[in-house]
Amino acid sequence: MSYRLTGVSAFNFGAEWERVPGDEDVASRVMIFLADRRLLFGDRHHEDELECVGSAQEIRRFLTQEISAAKPGKSLSQRLSLLREAARSFVDRAGPRAREFHHDSLRFGLALGDLRTAFALHLAAIAEEFDLELEYELARLVFPEGSEAPESDEL
Repeated sequence: MSYRLTGVSAFNFGAEWERVPGDEDVASRVMIFLADRRLLFGDRHHEDELECVGSAQEIRRFLTQEISAAKPGKSLSQRLSLLREAARSFVDRAGPRAREFHHDSLRFGLALGDLRTAFALHLAAIAEEFDLELEYELARLVFPEGSEAPESDEL
């Protein structure tokens, strides 16, 4: 958490400060929000394509807000931008009303796999940088079954 100067008194030599969230707070909010997104970890064979596109759009809106709260030019801001780009690519590949996914389950599966891979990569890096523990579902995304998760002090 950091502070921003909001006012100065001339003769009393006073200053007013406002507490502003730092990148650690932004990273934590992002992890909490994404831990509840089935798009990132739900069973891909039983997903509704249109609902997945809607979820990706919600994620894009949320990440846009959080990018503006992160410090510009820093690694968190860049990673959040890459996550938003991955969500946008998923939506673009779906076409209007997820038409491309309705007619081609392979296209849907590949786009979903690409999205999840990008999120796993960047969320693992964010968790490591800010020493955040991944909630169970996000940990499953980052460390799929059969792979070994590092010890908690390594992530």
